[in-house]
Amino acid sequence: MAAKADGVTIRITSGRRSVAKQQRLFDAAVKKYGSYQAATRWVLPPKYSDHVHGKAVDIGPAAAMTWLNKNGWRYGVCRRYDNEPWHFEALSAPGKKCPPREPYAVAKAD
Repeated sequence: MAAKADGVTIRITSGRRSVAKQQRLFDAAVKKYGSYQAATRWVLPPKYSDHVHGKAVDIGPAAAMTWLNKNGWRYGVCRRYDNEPWHFEALSAPGKKCPPREPYAVAKAD
């Protein structure tokens, strides 16, 4: 409601993902970026992905990303990674400051 009052529409472009879908996304990222480690900066394997656990959303458009980045702390919703302005997670209690962002996702090598 607050975003709408500010003239901003927030769209969830991706929310909870199945293990199979996350694996497909990760496999495509490995192909695109050339290695497991490079791919994890953009897509995590299913066992590390908060999308698989239903704890992360990707949003759009750009105005929504900007609005939620500025106001999400009021609702406990925080941008987690510097390199993914579309990715948000419930990382704090509503009204509490968001934790510092991480540069990008990191997963251990399997």
